Amino acid sequence: MKNNNDHKIKIIPNGYTAVTPWIISPSSADLIEFLKIVFEAEEVPNSRITNEDGIIIHAVVKIGEAFIMLFDSRDGWAPTPSFLNLYVKDVEQTFKNAIGVGAKAVTDITELWFGERVCRILDPFGNLWWINQRVAEVDFTDPESLKMAATQEAADGIAYIQKSLDEAMKEQKKNFKY
Repeated sequence: MKNNNDHKIKIIPNGYTAVTPWIISPSSADLIEFLKIVFEAEEVPNSRITNEDGIIIHAVVKIGEAFIMLFDSRDGWAPTPSFLNLYVKDVEQTFKNAIGVGAKAVTDITELWFGERVCRILDPFGNLWWINQRVAEVDFTDPESLKMAATQEAADGIAYIQKSLDEAMKEQKKNFKY
């Protein structure tokens, strides 16, 4: 490896952010197909590396502007589900696509006081996805805007999404496909 002092090496490679999720899955190949269907993910060309046993030891997909790295778990490893938050253009279509390819609904689509429609799914690999669609801009510095947070509707929405998450977390082991 050559170090060229004439130009500065970027701390973060092009296209990446300071934090990049890494999903360990029983089948990265199947997970990649799920991500393509549900989130319009694109596998990064030439990123998939397999070992001599055909196990994926590295792969990268791009969803929107974000990269997610993946690799296959090994026999005897404990499940290592990921918990990911994702913004989409159309929460209804994304939710429908996810359920159509085997995801389980955790939180139905719910409009929250801070300008987002949200839902949650548990994918067939045990990963929990928060799926969000921005529907309004809320100025958190404006006291008038924050009055919405004090309504019963706002409290009910937050209570529902917390209850549905709690229930899903308690049942998660039963929902693993593999």
